[in-house]
Amino acid sequence: MAEVEIVPAILVKDAAEFSKRVSLVAPHVSRVQIDIMDGKFVPNVTLQPEDFTPIPAKLKVEYHLMVEHPLDYVKRIGKKNAIYEFHLESFSKAGGRGGVGSVKGKELKREVEKAIAACKKLRSEAALVLSPDTPAEEMLPFKGKIKQVLVMTVYPGFSGQSYIAKMEKKMQWLSQNGFVVEVDGGIDIGSARTAARAGATLLGVASGIFAKPDIGKAIETLKKNAEG
Repeated sequence: MAEVEIVPAILVKDAAEFSKRVSLVAPHVSRVQIDIMDGKFVPNVTLQPEDFTPIPAKLKVEYHLMVEHPLDYVKRIGKKNAIYEFHLESFSKAGGRGGVGSVKGKELKREVEKAIAACKKLRSEAALVLSPDTPAEEMLPFKGKIKQVLVMTVYPGFSGQSYIAKMEKKMQWLSQNGFVVEVDGGIDIGSARTAARAGATLLGVASGIFAKPDIGKAIETLKKNAEG
């Protein structure tokens, strides 16, 4: 089995908690995922880019953009050498519902390629995110153009939801088709292992880390469980 990386997901509403969570996980990981929500694409609002506190330079940063108009957020964040994760469903006109060969699919492809180009211009990378109702096959036009695919195993918007195990079929399909697979939502002991066996090598975790009394031990235990 491939090595698995635990990626703490920072989902907070104020700068003090943001800073605290980053400092808690920084000694134990090489990357973090910053969850950004606008209250429109999902029914929740998190800390906005202008209020982020500094992130240690050693950490790779993924910005999970659960927002309408995600390119606006890329400009607002403006961080180089980052990974910007776009929900396929957030692109305004197509929404990922038309299928890759349809008119809507072609329109979606143009919008996604515009986002990929914006990331390259910033010397960063683009990733795509699939909510539970979006088929994995929608990723095919972007093979070789994106860093990874984030498979949501909950409906985006809130931490602490239950893991949707049937999303593992998406992970398997994506892995078998050459995509790097990340997973996010309900990851804890048990689901970490089954997600890894389904092909996920990056495990985004929020409450599975931050609800535990010992952050370092929680990360180590999840990694061992995933690779066991």
